[in-house]
Amino acid sequence: MTEPKPPTAAISAEELAVRARDGSRVSFDELVVRYRPSLVAFLSRRVASAADAEDVAQETFLRAYDRLDTYDPARPFQTWLFAIGKNLAANHAVAASRRDARHANSRPATAAGEAPASDLWQRARTILSPDAYRMLWLRYAQGLTVREIATELDRSSVAVKVMMFRARRRLLQEMH
Repeated sequence: MTEPKPPTAAISAEELAVRARDGSRVSFDELVVRYRPSLVAFLSRRVASAADAEDVAQETFLRAYDRLDTYDPARPFQTWLFAIGKNLAANHAVAASRRDARHANSRPATAAGEAPASDLWQRARTILSPDAYRMLWLRYAQGLTVREIATELDRSSVAVKVMMFRARRRLLQEMH
């Protein structure tokens, strides 16, 4: 006689992820049901609209499913999933800014002395190093904290603060 399996609600997310990695579609579906609402809420603070948050959440689950073989069940599944979502949200924002920059070139010029935000970001991209630009983008366009940026870029909070200070100073010097 086989022992009855506990309902999926009683199984840890980490165990569900292991089962999903081993081929259980039902286990992955349960992870989606559990984490979708909180993931969408998390992402809505990082992207421009609710529709974008939904899109990035969908992409996050697809990416997680494709990479379940890299998941370490000794670590919390939610942290792993949300890290994927945060990275995809940052990528989504960069792509959106590039689209905005392309569209800005087709729009009429603004009043004298008034530069659209996308023009400022374009100029910053040409002045700053890629790392400095990304730090400022994550801070001011995405609203991430210094600690979140440090985690994202695998640097210390102090290093992020110093680089952001230097980047802002460089931008001010170049724009005056």
